[in-house]
Amino acid sequence: MNETTIMLTPSPGVKPEFLATVEPAVSMTTSPQQFSLPFELVLDGYTREPWSSGTHTISSTEDTVGWKTGYLLSTDGRNRLPGFLKYLRDRKKACIAKFNDSTASTRAVLVVPFDPPPIQLEQLPAGVDATQLLYVKYLADDRVLSRGKKPAADTNKQLQMEQQKQKEEQIQEQQRLKQMAQKSTSQSISTKKGIGGGILGNLLGAQHRTQNHLDVVRAKRRNHDLAPDLTSGAAGAITSFREKVAADLEKFKSDKNTFVTKVSISLTSLVNSVPFDERDKVTMDVFKYVVYEQVEELGMDKWIAAKEPTDFIDEAVIAVYKEGHAPADVLEDLNKADLPAELKGLSRHMAETQSKTAQRKDKRSSEIVMKQNIVGEDNVVVLNTNKRDRRTLEQIQKDMLEENGDTKKSRFD
Repeated sequence: MNETTIMLTPSPGVKPEFLATVEPAVSMTTSPQQFSLPFELVLDGYTREPWSSGTHTISSTEDTVGWKTGYLLSTDGRNRLPGFLKYLRDRKKACIAKFNDSTASTRAVLVVPFDPPPIQLEQLPAGVDATQLLYVKYLADDRVLSRGKKPAADTNKQLQMEQQKQKEEQIQEQQRLKQMAQKSTSQSISTKKGIGGGILGNLLGAQHRTQNHLDVVRAKRRNHDLAPDLTSGAAGAITSFREKVAADLEKFKSDKNTFVTKVSISLTSLVNSVPFDERDKVTMDVFKYVVYEQVEELGMDKWIAAKEPTDFIDEAVIAVYKEGHAPADVLEDLNKADLPAELKGLSRHMAETQSKTAQRKDKRSSEIVMKQNIVGEDNVVVLNTNKRDRRTLEQIQKDMLEENGDTKKSRFD
């Protein structure tokens, strides 16, 4: 028996499902010539085109290529055809399948209309249920549907027409270029006549000729000039590092039991794939800024990021703390504001002055202690206690001013 298994694809990209096993109902075929179907075909498309209707009137063009109609009888006993036909009637669309015709080297089309013609009861064979019949339409060549006419049998003639069209286009292009060249030549000649001789005339003539050629041929912008490539070079290194940091911080955010994480930055490994002429764009400050940016974005201004000391200048470790879990020393360092240059200089001067004053006091106290220790001892001479002052007047006055200034500043300390 010439049985065919029909599979149905519920939606695009889904594995086909079994619908029915059918065979032609020979006694009910309306076409004078019976059509043959493959062993298995898949109904994988839907359409509402006029030619898919069961009541569509066949035109003269379609009649020449041979629309065929007929009935298929279900023999599997699963009774799935009534539900399938109800689905088509509710949505008013036909189901189609395309397959290779065994009798010709074309793609055939099988159509299951949603509005089949009514079945005459007197035409039903004995013991056949009308609900197990499937009305179908068959077309041997699907190119008829797209072209609206019978496919051209002579392919050589079509090829010759295409070649003739290409030749005509080439001739038109050559004529256009020739006209443009003649126009530019005439413009250059008129320019030479209008401009006098000499160096200035030659320069102006050359400038006009160059402008004319630029008007004829304009350079096209390259695609990579329009949009920069963010997947290679310095931009690619920064983008990949940002994605890695974002993924790590997302895991840190979702982990409720972890309150501290560390982000390591190794400048050598990050710029390994960056060309040498672009490495000045990827510095340590750039990667640190990326980390701080991601911490601020994912932490919603509640996380704290602090850089930890390292032994190498091309490596950095940034610790990230969740809200309420930052150490006191980290918070203290963050709360320190940057002092202006004047205040920094004043504080440095005060520290130096205090250290000098302390050194002088220590020296004086040590001299007093030394004198007290040598009192009462015989044959002991203390050297450098009664030296002659060999300083100049300028040095003495400078030292006196420094001592007076230190005394006045110490009063305000």
